[in-house]
Amino acid sequence: MSKADWRWLLFEYPWAASPPRGWALYADGKAVGFIGAVFSARPLLGRVEKFCNSSSWIVLDEYRYASALLLKPILALKDHTVLSLSLSPAAYKVSLTLGLRPLESEQLVLPPIPRPGEAIRALRGSFTLAPEEIRAELTGAERTMHEDMCSSPVARHVLLRRGDRQCYLVATPCHKWGVPYADVHYVGSREFFWEHRILAQAALVLAMGIAGLTVAIDRRFLLGRPPPLARRMKVMRLYRPAHDDITPMMIDGLYSESMGLRY
Repeated sequence: MSKADWRWLLFEYPWAASPPRGWALYADGKAVGFIGAVFSARPLLGRVEKFCNSSSWIVLDEYRYASALLLKPILALKDHTVLSLSLSPAAYKVSLTLGLRPLESEQLVLPPIPRPGEAIRALRGSFTLAPEEIRAELTGAERTMHEDMCSSPVARHVLLRRGDRQCYLVATPCHKWGVPYADVHYVGSREFFWEHRILAQAALVLAMGIAGLTVAIDRRFLLGRPPPLARRMKVMRLYRPAHDDITPMMIDGLYSESMGLRY
């Protein structure tokens, strides 16, 4: 990632105009650690909910004993749902101890191999990658999401269609073990996505410019059985909801560090 990438991710994302953007740890006037904070406010359950996604938690080796101090101001945000979407094993253990709950433990990695009937359904649908068409067809909260995410240096936007139905997708290109894949962070309609998975994969192939692209999606968004030859990939995601009625199914990857990270 370039300096410009980090600057956008930590300080210049456009949907929260006011500081803070994180907290620093000091020893004798010297900065020895930092944790980023990606803030947002989103409509949920008929109200506006505040979110804080922690990011880029880094502390110099000799001050690691004080790392948890950087989490204190985030955990003090009792009116925010706190998210940690990409954690190291050590950070995961610390965060669990401090009260965060499991959000997700695995992703499904989907090869572009259709079930009987899926290829036919894909041919009956269509999609667009054009920002002006997506913006014109989306309404309400999804249109706001699209406008907010348009400045992301990594996000790819797809609108799937069939008849009078549609499904908005946001994904980012990723690599693991040298293999490229599309990491899906938002699915507007789970029913449409799983019914038209091959259409979605074809659209993401064009959006990413990578032939034969596989797709990764958090398992909590699965409907029914996984597709043929789907593989599982471990992820470590935690959250602490501001209210008990905010469940993992309501949490996606938008308005988070995922909109700025390059893998």
